[in-house]
Amino acid sequence: MTDLKTIFWTMVGFFGFLTLWVLLFTTPFYLVWNYIISIKFGTPHLTFSETFFIILIIKWLFVVQIDIKNIKKHIDKK
Repeated sequence: MTDLKTIFWTMVGFFGFLTLWVLLFTTPFYLVWNYIISIKFGTPHLTFSETFFIILIIKWLFVVQIDIKNIKKHIDKK
C-alpha cells in the first residue's frame, strides 16, 4: 500500500512541477503579447496554449549552443 501511495504522490509532484514550469515559462510572453503588442499593433490575442507552443517552436528553431571551455579560455587570456 505504501508503494502505491509513494507512486501517487511522486506523480502528483511531477505534474505539479511541470505545471508550475509551464506557467512560469509562458506567462510573461502571454501577458506582454496580449496587453502590449496586441493592442499597439492590432494583432490577434493568443490563448495560453498557443503562446506556449509558439515559445517551444521559437526555442526549437533558434537553439543557442554555448561552449563553456572556449569562453573560459577567452576570459583567461584577458
